Amino acid sequence: MTRIPIADPVRTQAIVNRYLKTAKKSLGQNFLIDLTVIQKIVAAADIKPGDQVIEIGPGIGSLTEQLLLAGAKVVAYEVDDRLPEILQNELPQDHLADFKLVMQDILQANFKQDLAGFFQPDRPVKIVANLPYYITTPIIFNLLSSGLNFTSLTLMMQQEVADRIAAEPGGKDYGPLTLAVQNQMQVEQALTVSHRSFWPQPKVDSAVLVLRPLPKPRYLGKTAEFNRLVKMCFAQRRKTLNNNLKAIVPDKEQRAEIFEKMQVPANIRPEKLDLDQFISLVSLIVKSKA
Repeated sequence: MTRIPIADPVRTQAIVNRYLKTAKKSLGQNFLIDLTVIQKIVAAADIKPGDQVIEIGPGIGSLTEQLLLAGAKVVAYEVDDRLPEILQNELPQDHLADFKLVMQDILQANFKQDLAGFFQPDRPVKIVANLPYYITTPIIFNLLSSGLNFTSLTLMMQQEVADRIAAEPGGKDYGPLTLAVQNQMQVEQALTVSHRSFWPQPKVDSAVLVLRPLPKPRYLGKTAEFNRLVKMCFAQRRKTLNNNLKAIVPDKEQRAEIFEKMQVPANIRPEKLDLDQFISLVSLIVKSKA
């Protein structure tokens, strides 16, 4: 007998009716009901048999099921206490030995403790998630600073946030989030996902990004300092970089010297600088304060 995937709209509705009655808007719950999209996410994450995968927010298990069927060993983080029974009952029973559910906010996770005895500590992990829209950015930065040995983050998020992360210099989406992520990660947009692929339907479309860590951050100083100073450079986006820099480097002559060394005009707008130029700018700012 052919198993109907959890992502099938009829099965999703049946599971919700049986266990939940409704999705929790407060947790940003929108369940994927498009098997093709889920399979593309698994492919984008390059899941192979034996891979160790951390999933964030498994929901009723539509993506979890396909990760397990692809041969992954999965540790999933969830906060909705209505879901453990569903996952225990509805996931493929012959794959449950490869699944561990941790009822914990991912932002509070103790990865060393949670993964011990289930994952092999000497092997890296892959992270796959359909992220709640309201907490996407904090989760990304939490993972970047977690110390986890991961090879990739395959994350579905609101299209608008994905556009900001993957943006190139000069556009309206380019800004502090772009630079903070691209300073540490290689960014690839794998696919876009229509709002019609979810139930309940959100008001906006989504996108899946694959983020792969660089061997080391491109800015060799303190990452938090780089992110803070870049954010200050965009404090008033409509103003020139020179005007924004006044709050960081009050001395006019020091600012003029920075622009001269960078060989850019003082009236340039911050979104016109690429990552390498921001690395030079932050390095010069730090040097000016030494």
